[in-house]
Amino acid sequence: MQLGHTEHRAGRLAVAMSLLAVLVLAACSSGASSASVRFVDPKEGATVSNPVTVKMAADNFTVEPAGEVKAGHGHLHYGHGQVEATLELAPGSHTLCLQAADGAHVALPGADLTQKINIGKG
Repeated sequence: MQLGHTEHRAGRLAVAMSLLAVLVLAACSSGASSASVRFVDPKEGATVSNPVTVKMAADNFTVEPAGEVKAGHGHLHYGHGQVEATLELAPGSHTLCLQAADGAHVALPGADLTQKINIGKG
């Protein structure tokens, strides 16, 4: 089922308004301890305005579209291998959480495979 523009935007806004926008980045197998994920922009403590462009990066694994589970490869939960997303946030404080996961969307353990930042929307 295809979502219309309004429903798609409302879905993104609902996630943001829950104060925890979970951006799941599928990554390599759970045995890869040198893999990491991070927010590039915005930075911790930033005050942002709509639309908010969130840029993310992954180190020591390849970001690619969803599909086959392969060691050392993964995808952003949006499904097309994006490392950037645009959000519409309500005014207030927000916590964004980036979490590495395997190709089946199972979160991988390790402090380097997750990052949280707090931002404010005026």
